[in-house]
Amino acid sequence: MTEALLFSLVLVGTSVLTVLAVLMLLTAFGRQGRPRRGAPVGGGDPAFLFDGRRLIDANARGRAILQALTDSDSDGLSALLAFLGVDFPGIEGRLSALDEGQGLSMPSQKPGSSLELTAERRDGSLRVTLVDTLSDEAAVTLDRLSYRAMTDELTLMRGLIDAAPLMLWQENPSGQVTWANRAYMQRLADDSTLLSWPLPALFPAADSTATQRVSLVDDTNADAAVWFDINRVATDAGHLVYALPADEAHQAERTKRDFVQTLTKTFATLPIGLAVFDRTRRLQVFNPALTDLTGLETEFLLSRPGIEGFLNRMRDKHVLPEPRDYRSWARRLLDIETAAPMGEFEETWALPSGQTFRVSTNPHPDGALAFLIEDITSETHMNRNVRAQMDTSQSVLNQIDAAIAVFAPNGQLVLTNTAFSQLWTLEGEDSINAVTLPEALENWQEVGSDPQLWARVGALSRPVQGEKPRVTGIMTLTDGEVLTVDARRTSTGALMIAFSQDAKKKTAPEQDSRAGSRAQILRASA
Repeated sequence: MTEALLFSLVLVGTSVLTVLAVLMLLTAFGRQGRPRRGAPVGGGDPAFLFDGRRLIDANARGRAILQALTDSDSDGLSALLAFLGVDFPGIEGRLSALDEGQGLSMPSQKPGSSLELTAERRDGSLRVTLVDTLSDEAAVTLDRLSYRAMTDELTLMRGLIDAAPLMLWQENPSGQVTWANRAYMQRLADDSTLLSWPLPALFPAADSTATQRVSLVDDTNADAAVWFDINRVATDAGHLVYALPADEAHQAERTKRDFVQTLTKTFATLPIGLAVFDRTRRLQVFNPALTDLTGLETEFLLSRPGIEGFLNRMRDKHVLPEPRDYRSWARRLLDIETAAPMGEFEETWALPSGQTFRVSTNPHPDGALAFLIEDITSETHMNRNVRAQMDTSQSVLNQIDAAIAVFAPNGQLVLTNTAFSQLWTLEGEDSINAVTLPEALENWQEVGSDPQLWARVGALSRPVQGEKPRVTGIMTLTDGEVLTVDARRTSTGALMIAFSQDAKKKTAPEQDSRAGSRAQILRASA
């Protein structure tokens, strides 16, 4: 019995030692037979194995992530880095810096995320693993239809975003571009920019969500700038950014700005004072001539006074007339839309200083009111001087005994004296302008005895080089009276005809009877 027991113990011990030896051999073999380059990775957390930028292998969860990110595994690292850039800024640079045998561990920088990334470079391959620190290998179970609906929606959203005709991208809190749609990528390709993650920024980053208008300028053609309105939407991961084409809006604003500048320069050189009030009757636009004419301070005009305050200040400056009822007069200006026909107003203001202003207003359909002030002092003085000279000339002509008529170059009778009105009387007309030179010559030829005289006078109105600018002759009327005719062409091209008679050979009764017979000798054509 003792020998049998000892034999059994020896047998059991030998078996145990054999098992231990096998385990040690397996352990040693496992160390020497580590998976080499290209060996598949196991299950668990999402894991990826890369050779350069080419995906060698991934576990089931890793392949599921890649299938959701890209339609091809040809460059899986780029797609993965674009996905990881949101949680792990600068991941591409960190991975590129890994040397053989080195590894790294990075926690997610995204608020509320529990992801952690580990990476190791060994035997020329790069192994990347994503670990959810809050997960205890728990899996979310979805039925096949729910999963298919999510996949279809993801495909639809990706297609819509890539087909969008505007650039869309995402920026992390540091302003780096961590995701972009196809339009953004194509713009980068057009600019011959090397693509790497995070992507190069086409537009400067900004913390403000207000719309910004920026341009992209071609280095080969600085004038060919393309304008965009940049809209940013703040998110937990940074900003979602939209670049809306704004070439037409920019061109329209530029055209408007140039037009306003042109108007401003034009208004600045106008000698007419201009004041434009908006629909609330507040001053919006004025030019320098307004301050020169009215003496109103620039500071006061820049304060945008109302039209009533504007008129009151002009009254204080004594550049308004002083009507008896100033309030009613001012109220008529304030109620110009209803107080004047078609809403227009025009007056001539004679100021105590001796100046004369022509003031007009013109309301616009949008409710604005343009107020124009023109200094017509010199024009008024000139008109007065011309009128005084004409009155003096007329009074001098009236003192001459000879009957004088002056015809303008166009043949219209423009001037006569008192002796002419007594000698020749218009038929049925109150104005001398109703008679023309051909009509007068025809009438005088009928009542005179020398038709050739009036032919020569008519030719005098059509000057010929070398011809004397004067014609004289005798006109014998049907009643026997004799008149001396003297026709001259003035330096201005007018024709002056003078009729003289010898008063010594005629008695007063004879003159009265002849005047009566000639009362209707000049006839104007109908």
